[in-house]
Amino acid sequence: MNVNILAPAKINFSLRILGRREDGYHLLDSVMLPIDLYDELTITMAPGTQRTHAAASIMVTSDSAMAPGGEGNLAHKAARLLLEVVGRALDVRAHIVKRIPVGSGLGGGSSDAAAMLLALNRYLEEPFSTAQLAALGGRIGADVSFFIYGRPARIRGIGEQVTALEHWPALSLVVCYDGFALSTKLVYSKVQLSLTTQRPDSNITPLVVDQEPISESLVNDLEAPAAQIHPEVMSLKARLLEQGARGALMTGSGSAVFGVFVDAQQAQRAAAALRTQGVWAAAVRTLDISPAVKN
Repeated sequence: MNVNILAPAKINFSLRILGRREDGYHLLDSVMLPIDLYDELTITMAPGTQRTHAAASIMVTSDSAMAPGGEGNLAHKAARLLLEVVGRALDVRAHIVKRIPVGSGLGGGSSDAAAMLLALNRYLEEPFSTAQLAALGGRIGADVSFFIYGRPARIRGIGEQVTALEHWPALSLVVCYDGFALSTKLVYSKVQLSLTTQRPDSNITPLVVDQEPISESLVNDLEAPAAQIHPEVMSLKARLLEQGARGALMTGSGSAVFGVFVDAQQAQRAAAALRTQGVWAAAVRTLDISPAVKN
């Protein structure tokens, strides 16, 4: 069986750090939105030729030197984990065309892993429910659970609590990235919990576009720590605002930044202008649901 899957990127429309667990993991409260910027996976699945091991044969390749295939690729880890848990022998081949910048905070690797889990679960006639598959994804990476659901969602805990946000408005965005890959671990190490919102819950509420300025909804507690390491994050935000963005914010642990625009035409003009300045930039829209989930 051959399948082609589009694995979307994401942005964090808001991201608050509420505290830290004893094991070192930070507790989050975030609004995460899928966007129409995609990696493309071509996956071939067939009954395994070996009978003694669940993960009969897995091969993952990529067209990007920044995201090599092999066992270190999150999609490879996802395939091996699912087959080990379900106890089935399959031959799995996957090739990833990378369009989501690597190390940008846009979630490409996690989305690829979720696409692999979704494809294998369908091929095996869905031994896992969506919630079970999301829990499995959480063992691979913090954002994988979100991509299993593939909808605008509020993310809490360490990423495992995913609550869909109904009727989230479609937004026109420009995402830009200067190629500087920030270490997530390093960014989190610079978070000063005394300066973040430490309480059991935060005040994130669904956006009402026509009733409140978007700039007031955009918050990311990781932005200031990231800017300590890579000050150009703030420069990218300024460039987006100069191009007419209603608000701008770093996504995830960076260093990609997005701006919210009035409409798709304005976003496209802004992205084109930023590209003339030597910045990778793409005009995108938020999604109601990921194509990886629909297929």
